Amino acid sequence: MALGYFVFGPYGAGFNKEIDKNIIDSEICLGREYVVKCFELITQERVSRFVYLHVIDSFFALSYSILLWSVLVRIFLMKLNLGNSFLTAFGLFGGMFDILENISLIIMAFLTQHSINFKRVCIGLMIFTPAKFILLFLAVILIVAGITLIVVRKGKETWNY
Repeated sequence: MALGYFVFGPYGAGFNKEIDKNIIDSEICLGREYVVKCFELITQERVSRFVYLHVIDSFFALSYSILLWSVLVRIFLMKLNLGNSFLTAFGLFGGMFDILENISLIIMAFLTQHSINFKRVCIGLMIFTPAKFILLFLAVILIVAGITLIVVRKGKETWNY
């Protein structure tokens, strides 16, 4: 939570205010033009802050993905005794795509916008960002569905007595 506060709190908000735009990875659907415009605002003086912000965001992604995974394991493997552990991976996958997104952003901060590598990494970024949001949304849906199943099962056990 401290890492999340750092990324979304004063440091991240200050960086957003400084460039007069939201950080790139807060947009669900990215277009190449939007990414290029954002990187035009990140001057050489701001690159180190941008990289630092996304390194910290990577640790935040790692911590929330482990938290989501552990909640999903607790619900589906321990409480519901379901043998399908694939459902528990959605929390990890969301965090993995967030980390890939941060790595892409850090790499892009050091490339010129007209290079072929910038364009290639930009394509990856446009895949990683929506994938992150979709997988995290699925993880939250699975948590809600799992808790609902637990409540329904407990309710049935109560009524059977």
